[in-house]
Amino acid sequence: MRVILLRHGIAHDRADPECPPDPERALTAEGAKKTRKVARGLREVGCAPTRVLSSPYRRAKETAQLVVDEFDLDQAQVTLTESLLPEAPPHELFQQLFAFHNADEEIVCVGHAPNLDKVIAVALTGERAPVTQLKKAGAALLLLEDLPRMKGALVWLMPPKVLGDLG
Repeated sequence: MRVILLRHGIAHDRADPECPPDPERALTAEGAKKTRKVARGLREVGCAPTRVLSSPYRRAKETAQLVVDEFDLDQAQVTLTESLLPEAPPHELFQQLFAFHNADEEIVCVGHAPNLDKVIAVALTGERAPVTQLKKAGAALLLLEDLPRMKGALVWLMPPKVLGDLG
């Protein structure tokens, strides 16, 4: 199974006194623009998602929608999941992905730090200590080979600048 881990785009600054509670923080105009280019970049590197899993936080849902729009996916192919929340244990996402293991799926998972970096670490090393640091709107492609045992290979990891330049 091909799994694209995509960190949400640039969102409303937490330091701003007008910042809403964390789950309600939205993408900024700049964040949406850059993330749209990242979605196009995903297409350029050969991604062809069949499904999107997203954190229920607003900035992640907005990022997921940009992916849906770029790849002409149907809303029925989008699932909101708490397994992509910032502090969710990585095994929760692997359990969710296991539901699709028999299908020929390429799944974009839109979430947050530190969860996505921990997912990568568990897939590569079996340990939760991060070995990567995805930037906002950065992405990584994992080939998961042995679900639900959480074993995989990192195919690529790209910062948003590289994906945006491609898009």
